[in-house]
Amino acid sequence: MKYQRHSGFLGKDIVKLIYNKNMRECKANNCDTIVRGFEWEEYCGYHYGCLSKLRKYTDISTEAKEIETFTTWFNGNCGYVITYDPYYSCPYFIWIVVYEPAVRSTRENLVAIKKKTHYSSLGGARNKATRIKNKLQNNDFHDTPMLKVHPEAKNWERFSNSITSPHIVKENFYHKITEPSRYFKTLDIAKVNEGSYDHVGIYIGNDSVCHFTKKYDGVRIHSWSDFLEKYHEGNGRITRYHSMIPFKHTRKIVKQIAWAVENKFREDKYCLPNRNCEHFANMIIYGINYSEQVNGNKFGSSFCFSCFICHDSNGNPTFSGNNDKGNTIKLTNEMSETDDRLGYTTNWRSNQMEERIEVPPKKDCRIM
Repeated sequence: MKYQRHSGFLGKDIVKLIYNKNMRECKANNCDTIVRGFEWEEYCGYHYGCLSKLRKYTDISTEAKEIETFTTWFNGNCGYVITYDPYYSCPYFIWIVVYEPAVRSTRENLVAIKKKTHYSSLGGARNKATRIKNKLQNNDFHDTPMLKVHPEAKNWERFSNSITSPHIVKENFYHKITEPSRYFKTLDIAKVNEGSYDHVGIYIGNDSVCHFTKKYDGVRIHSWSDFLEKYHEGNGRITRYHSMIPFKHTRKIVKQIAWAVENKFREDKYCLPNRNCEHFANMIIYGINYSEQVNGNKFGSSFCFSCFICHDSNGNPTFSGNNDKGNTIKLTNEMSETDDRLGYTTNWRSNQMEERIEVPPKKDCRIM
């Protein structure tokens, strides 16, 4: 019995489908599900659904040659897809896929991060994808998962090109949030709008925020209600920034927060152009000592950074913005630099934060 199909799966043109009663295993790696049906059916129903959703919600559009799903210490729903694009001399591309199911009032998130390098053979792409998978599964305290997948990690780029989709999920809220744990996950960055600029903090769970503030001369932990009341009276825009793949191990992040609070990091050293609330939050979560607001002069066209005197580590006056870094940063350099500036403390506070971190479990999500 013959069938005809006009827009075939994975971009194939018109193909004749001949029913095949022979049984075979799903083409996806590590999947032993038996596929029985038409000869064009290469994947089981689950992985067919995965690829269909990826094509619908991400930039994956060309023919998929290989797919493998796996779990990591930070998410149970990860995988890689190798695609084939005949218009390139090296036609094989690697995509790292991460899925997070909706939890409470947080939305479902699905991202596909495309590696910048492409390969001449499927075997070469497979070997590289396997190495990336092994590195993402490495559960070491000093691990830097995002550096393994970010296509611009070793290049000089604008902050907005490094900290953006699909690596970071950004979500705006325009209503008063009284239950932050419904909308934020532990170690998300929270920005509250104050008119011409945003105040920035790190949500640490239990309705609490850690932030570096001029009002209190250093790093402080406040309740969510106090954070809103004292910084924008609970109205206006609130923005959530969530890393789909951690830049640093979460165990390291919570210990750095505990260290910053305990050791009064930058106490009485607030400096809007070089050491503000955004610098601190970005250092802790991303390993980047940089403020996008300073770079974009979000504080207003009339604001004069040269009139805002700061002092360097030696006490000498400086008039620079973003510590003389200009308009671009290199992610690998930033993470190495900030790691040298921050210490680690293990105490009751770090233990509590670590207990609040949520790892999305493996889920039959029809995506990964």
